[in-house]
Amino acid sequence: MSTSFSQLNKLKARIPEVVNNSQDKLLTQLLEDAEQAILDYTNRSDMLPAMEPLQRELALISYNRIGLEGVSSQNQGGISVQVVEGIPKEIKARLNRYRKVRFR
Repeated sequence: MSTSFSQLNKLKARIPEVVNNSQDKLLTQLLEDAEQAILDYTNRSDMLPAMEPLQRELALISYNRIGLEGVSSQNQGGISVQVVEGIPKEIKARLNRYRKVRFR
């Protein structure tokens, strides 16, 4: 598994508060975790270039979930937040075209 430098830069561009390289380790780990989740879901051993935007999307979702581990929903100041576990259904729907069938 290797997260490309451009993937990291593209993810950093979507997170306004990341202005330097101080969070590169965290973001690289999130990209790697997203890649593994995608490969597990699609039953593939390698990422296809077409799946890279979905990898960034999933890594961004994971970044935004930091601090919400173990929380399924939260109410604060009249705002309700629902936390979805795993890969959101919108991303799964886009990944379905890349899934390989597993025979047992």
